Amino acid sequence: MLADLHSHTYYSDGELAPQALVERAAANNVDFLAITDHDTTAAFEHLELSNIPDSLQVIHGVEVSCLWESKEIHIVGIGIDINNAPLQALLKRQQTLRLERAVQIDRRLQLAGHTGLMRYLEQQPCQAISRNHIAQFLIDGGIARSKDHAFKSYLGDKGKYTAAAQWCEIPAAVQALHNAGGIAILAHPNRYPLNKVKLRRLINEFAQCGGQGLEVSYSNLDSDRMAHMATLCIENKLWASTGSDFHTPRNQWMDVGRFRHLPAHCADKAIWLHPDWPGRRPI
Repeated sequence: MLADLHSHTYYSDGELAPQALVERAAANNVDFLAITDHDTTAAFEHLELSNIPDSLQVIHGVEVSCLWESKEIHIVGIGIDINNAPLQALLKRQQTLRLERAVQIDRRLQLAGHTGLMRYLEQQPCQAISRNHIAQFLIDGGIARSKDHAFKSYLGDKGKYTAAAQWCEIPAAVQALHNAGGIAILAHPNRYPLNKVKLRRLINEFAQCGGQGLEVSYSNLDSDRMAHMATLCIENKLWASTGSDFHTPRNQWMDVGRFRHLPAHCADKAIWLHPDWPGRRPI
């Protein structure tokens, strides 16, 4: 089974339309695909259900941005009811926070003589504005050479035009995903700027507040780190999830379905063995 439970469309910071993402997943022999845009479920409003290949099952999902000890942490929810009112209220607040951050960055850019950011963002299909969109604006305007340069010099924690977003706390996100019938999964745990002690504490606190899964296998993760993620998954009695975190076909190392199989010592904790595995329910 190939279950890619973490992917993005252009309704957040991905590059492809929902239908194009589905077609790419099918072409890459993915069996289950969760579309998990940042803080929005808009992709499912535009997905052509009749055109989903028979070989692929699509799962409702979302990725919620959270704050933990001043760090941005991402919680993926799969199998959610996208019409759940409390969840949509939380996502709407998150989208508002994203817009407010963009406005703050725009003010700083204007003071430096760089105009047009908000007009640029209005032309994008996204419903959840991200710093990736702003980074692309900086590149297109010749202000930044690349996204790495944009974040390092302008949009990162110490960037010239940076602005912080006050995301929801992890327990609030987990509770909202549970209320919507979903499974809450801590995304790409080793990508956060945390030492080993803090990472263990993050995973433990996530589990203690009702988190159910941990991404153990994801794109660009070597086998040793993946084995460590599997051990942390088992220690915290979590289910093991897999996902590419796909954003663009230009990053071949993060293509849909491109990640390692789960390590043998956590195979019996695979998320598709979860009693509420959404893959048993049609979209």
